[in-house]
Amino acid sequence: MSLASVVSSARTSPALARDTAGSCRRDCTRHLPLGGLQVPSACQLACRFTRSAARRLPVALATGGGAVGDAFVTEGSTNVKFPRELIVPGYTGSLVILGTGYRDKFFVKLYAAAFYVDYSLGIDTEQWKEKIGIESFDSNSVFDSIFKAPVVKSLSIILVRDVDGKTFVNALNDVIARKIKKPNAEEESSLSTFQNTFLGRNLKQGTSIYLTWMEPSRMLISISENQDPSQVDAEIKSATVNYAVYDGFFGNSPVSPSLRSSTAQLLEALLTK
Repeated sequence: MSLASVVSSARTSPALARDTAGSCRRDCTRHLPLGGLQVPSACQLACRFTRSAARRLPVALATGGGAVGDAFVTEGSTNVKFPRELIVPGYTGSLVILGTGYRDKFFVKLYAAAFYVDYSLGIDTEQWKEKIGIESFDSNSVFDSIFKAPVVKSLSIILVRDVDGKTFVNALNDVIARKIKKPNAEEESSLSTFQNTFLGRNLKQGTSIYLTWMEPSRMLISISENQDPSQVDAEIKSATVNYAVYDGFFGNSPVSPSLRSSTAQLLEALLTK
């Protein structure tokens, strides 16, 4: 069973989606990866899509930003295309896009960005509400709750111009300094890891940077020359540094207001149903 046929049935009819999901699961069991590797195949991802569609369309289909076919969302100001679903190094689950935006400085666009969360948000929003502990929607409290909840999330940054590593590090330092004025020893170590990961690199236009927040004290950094990351380049082990990075994008003074606004709109639509 192809990914395209499963997705097509999911959109056409919820009843058909339920029937298709059953055969899809049976089909996938005949194609499990060898060696016990827990890497979702295209077939398994399609099954997830179908199972969620049997209950409601997954969040990926609700995302705005200028869809390109079924697989991508376009950030309108930079025309950068982000995949609706993403698998990043260090995490075997699928992440789904929630919003897109861009960052500029002195009217010059520097990069496009997208925010991803664990795929389960598109399957069971009630469980998500319980997990992040919200009762009513307020963007500030919801972002804060998501950051503190045991939910995997990732920031995808794609450069739209060449930037040297030092410039990128300085931009990140400016973001982090808003929350951490006098770093302690643990924070200093994590900040040093951040800096050393990017210093000396020539970050060309099209370079992708993934900041995947696995748990409060664990963020994975992956850098790729395209949108196909293959390895974890660094791990940040300070919860306060990780929080400061994300707060810089989604706090009260975000470096990308368009990303925060786009994400908040979809979260509100999903979590206030």
